[in-house]
Amino acid sequence: MNKNKYYKFTKIPLNDILLGLLITYFVVFGLLMVHTSGQPDQGSHYYFSQRFSETWGIPDEEPNTSFTVTGQPYLYYWINGAVYKIYKLIFPPGQIKSALIFRLISVFYAVWTVIYTYKLTLKITGNPYASLLSAFFLSNTLMFVFVSGGISYDNLMNLAAVAAIYHLVKIYNKDDFIKNTALIGIWVIVGSLAKDQHLLLSLIIFIAWLTFTIRNVRKLNFSFEKKNIVFIVLFFLLLILFLSLYGRNFLVYGRITPSCNQVKNSELCRTYDYRYEFYEPFNLQRILFVRDDLSNPFNYAITFWIPKMFESIWGILSHVTFVPRLSVSLHGILVFWAFVCFFYYSKLKEPLAVLLIIILFAYCSYVFLWNYKTEVEFSFQHFVITGRYLQPILSILLTLMTYSYLKIRPALLKRMTIALAIIIYCFGGLGMFISRYAEVFAHWRIYF
Repeated sequence: MNKNKYYKFTKIPLNDILLGLLITYFVVFGLLMVHTSGQPDQGSHYYFSQRFSETWGIPDEEPNTSFTVTGQPYLYYWINGAVYKIYKLIFPPGQIKSALIFRLISVFYAVWTVIYTYKLTLKITGNPYASLLSAFFLSNTLMFVFVSGGISYDNLMNLAAVAAIYHLVKIYNKDDFIKNTALIGIWVIVGSLAKDQHLLLSLIIFIAWLTFTIRNVRKLNFSFEKKNIVFIVLFFLLLILFLSLYGRNFLVYGRITPSCNQVKNSELCRTYDYRYEFYEPFNLQRILFVRDDLSNPFNYAITFWIPKMFESIWGILSHVTFVPRLSVSLHGILVFWAFVCFFYYSKLKEPLAVLLIIILFAYCSYVFLWNYKTEVEFSFQHFVITGRYLQPILSILLTLMTYSYLKIRPALLKRMTIALAIIIYCFGGLGMFISRYAEVFAHWRIYF
């Protein structure tokens, strides 16, 4: 072997080699999930992706379906359609079905979500091996990997969320302000154009960015290098798309996205008619002075909402369901122990960790209040109550868990905690898939 080549190979940091192995591990797990069915709302996601593969713009409405294109976030579907069109130009049609291509695109997004989780933890802890730990946690979070193998705009939104938060952390770390501001803007718009749920996180990130900017305006270094100018131009191009979607929706329809009834005949918009037999509009006065049978928010959170979030993050809750009770309970203990360690050992001294915990609690609080409001309106029938809606901040949670475990003293307790966490995530992720394959996942298998 050439000595120079051998020397260059040995110069590759061990953590980079381990990260490559971890990515390979996740890709294998993700591809196994590609061949399962039951991911959330795949029928509609496949329909829209197919429609966008017919044009380079926005497809026309089909008058006889309940699916609406007008005024809806479209970036995920547009990318799917564009990739499929390019594939058909290069290869003969029919060799690979479009559904498989769309699923592989989702795995691609998920891989980058794992990489950005690694990068985010590295910024917070400064420890590349600890960063591998949080990326490993994410790679074995059952619902995340399950959705990663399906056709879902959640995958692009999750990537955009962790990437935007990573660049926000870089700003708080006094890195290039112009570059990271532009990248934050790019990613929050990408996430918002993929799914309107990302708008909340975009608002939280903007408030955090604005707070930092106001406090440090005199210390900021404004660097307008060529690369930064390219990022700024890209940001403004995306901003035009953002305003043309959401700005127009506000002006024309008076809301973020139009309802089906505002676009099509109401006869076509009865997908969830069965739910409305339970519906009663939210009225704060009626709740305070008339309805005494409501579960109070605290009891609801402790007895139902938090357990349901754990079941649908470290288990699978979708059109198919698989909740390994012992595994979910052990993951819940790990999360609880991480928060105990965070507040006991860190003592809120590090501003980057404090920033993440504020974003985490702000986002979780909104999702909880939104879920509780929905429960009140639909008589606690538990519609759309799932941990999938917390996935945009899942990387924050896992980063904070890793950060908290590193703070544990004595060292023996820290090593025991990390070792147990690795074992639980290993057997709760790919280990769970393999051990329960014949019993559960073989029945979900699809063939292309």
